[in-house]
Amino acid sequence: MEANANEDEDSQDSSWLSHMGSVPVNQQVGPVGNNGASSSSEVRSHISRLASIDSFDSRWQDFLEPGESVVLISKLKKINKLANKKVQLILTDKPQLICVDPAKMVTKGNIMWSDDPSELNVQVANSSHFRICTPKKVSTFEDAKQRAWQWKKAIEDLQRCQKN
Repeated sequence: MEANANEDEDSQDSSWLSHMGSVPVNQQVGPVGNNGASSSSEVRSHISRLASIDSFDSRWQDFLEPGESVVLISKLKKINKLANKKVQLILTDKPQLICVDPAKMVTKGNIMWSDDPSELNVQVANSSHFRICTPKKVSTFEDAKQRAWQWKKAIEDLQRCQKN
């Protein structure tokens, strides 16, 4: 019972707002149009819009390099074989993916970035579960606020933008 109480408490914690661009994620509209095809200028515009969130909770700024901006950030459950752990996953415009332990406020590691979808890809199982796959590791996440598709789109948009 207590585990469920903690989950309810987390879902009500407004300090864990997730952001995508300058709008809280829960206000974003779902994926649209063109079967994922975007011109490079549309992608750059989208990424610029996403990266314009300097107003996000400043405690995460310590994990960024100077001049680096957050594209997408949210509290997720990282699913491991033995135990599930809460992490703050941060996607930046560098680009990089940073995993932070939100309780200890320490970096737990980075997920290796690649612009090549064969070396970094996102697999969505459903709206709340997704995997970030690299040649050396598969990281599985659960998003209680069901933003798996937003994570996939943000990562793929950055990959396309970096290639152009």
